[in-house]
Amino acid sequence: MQNQKGIANRWRKKGKRGVSPIIATILLVAITVVLAAVLYILISGLTKGPGNTPLGSALAMNTPVASAGGTTYTVNIVPASGLTPASMNFELTSSSGTILGTGTTVTVVGVTGCLIAVYTFSTNAWAAASGGTACAGASTTQVLTSGMQLSLVTSVSQSGLGDKLVAIGVGTFSGQVSATLP
Repeated sequence: MQNQKGIANRWRKKGKRGVSPIIATILLVAITVVLAAVLYILISGLTKGPGNTPLGSALAMNTPVASAGGTTYTVNIVPASGLTPASMNFELTSSSGTILGTGTTVTVVGVTGCLIAVYTFSTNAWAAASGGTACAGASTTQVLTSGMQLSLVTSVSQSGLGDKLVAIGVGTFSGQVSATLP
């Protein structure tokens, strides 16, 4: 009987032991901080939205106007929110979706008619305009403004084929904008 009483007393002493008030306070504060951090991350992700800025919200292309031979097209653009030539790549696609563009360039023309940057389809790269027709300070990182134009020059006439000039967002821009060639 004495032995059973000793076992019962040890069990009661174990049952009365708990976490000290200091440790309990530290645990409660830590749990609260972790929950607040998780909640902040979830909510900040909802307000920002997924991905980059859609190119369609930063660039509008008007209907292209063809030259007499159908190898040069002028496209008036309406850029917004820090769009630069380096923020876009271009494709020329046929009505069936085939990518065209051998011997094709797109030139960004400034408001005064001087050249800012040239995109070459064969290399998929921008270069700052140079020479006598280049704007002072021409650069691929120059911010595009209203009144500027895109000049598409192709080696073959694209008139009446239903081809499209497609601008594709790069870097902080995503998606694409297109204009059908006349």
